[in-house]
Amino acid sequence: DYHTGTQGLQINFINNAPPSRIYEGDNLDISIEVKNKGAYPEGETFQGKLELSGFDPNSIRGSWDGGNSIPTDLEGRSQYNPEGGYEVMTYRDRNGVHVPFDADYYEPRIIVHSCYKYSTVADPVVCIDPDPYSVIEEDKVCNIHDVSLGGGQGAPIAVTRVEEEVGSDQIYFRIYVSNSGSGSVMLPRAYNDCPFDVELEDINKIVAKVKLPYDSSPDCSPKGTSSDPIRLTNGAGYIFCKFNKPASDSAYTTTLNVELDYTYSDSISKQIKIINIK
Repeated sequence: DYHTGTQGLQINFINNAPPSRIYEGDNLDISIEVKNKGAYPEGETFQGKLELSGFDPNSIRGSWDGGNSIPTDLEGRSQYNPEGGYEVMTYRDRNGVHVPFDADYYEPRIIVHSCYKYSTVADPVVCIDPDPYSVIEEDKVCNIHDVSLGGGQGAPIAVTRVEEEVGSDQIYFRIYVSNSGSGSVMLPRAYNDCPFDVELEDINKIVAKVKLPYDSSPDCSPKGTSSDPIRLTNGAGYIFCKFNKPASDSAYTTTLNVELDYTYSDSISKQIKIINIK
């Protein structure tokens, strides 16, 4: 099952790129392995980018080969590609690295930031019972109960638990989500500003869509839109949705579809030493 795990994009420095030690005037290559360890996208195009920080721009003056956008065909894990997509992106300085003010050495910590749009899709099986408290006993195929979802859905934001209740006219679901990855989550619209210019009002917020096969427009609080998203506090949050009861009088099992959309950002770093030989 490739819809498991709590990873999305994984980035790593390729060995010795950059090297730990380099000399004034030498060229510099920073090569990054980019792996899609999650289950998104499925049929859609990938949207992501890498950004660098942590060094004096007068010391290292390079550019990304082909730009800093991650290739749009970086596919997620699937039955045809269980390992997920893989790319190598390289930032090159062919002007020669420089030690500021002709000092003996310069030790910047190079930080590589990833920013990418991602989605989590969870399909927990739930019990739809229009009359769970009937005084007449009957042999039912299922009973109303809470559902715990462990191990993630192949994305850094995970649906962790679904609680269900039934009223006189409606069925209620409280759906819990958490940031199970190592990075930061923000609204999808924050992608262009990620990672340096993200507004505080966009951080720790997620867009959500919840539906049942017979009702795709429940009344949810929050609504799950960009203007009324799920808010995460200490990495966790929830959405509460009310569905109308189905036409059926008997209990049955079905799938509750939950789709979460967001921008995600993570980073890696490495300290290097630029030595000035005088």
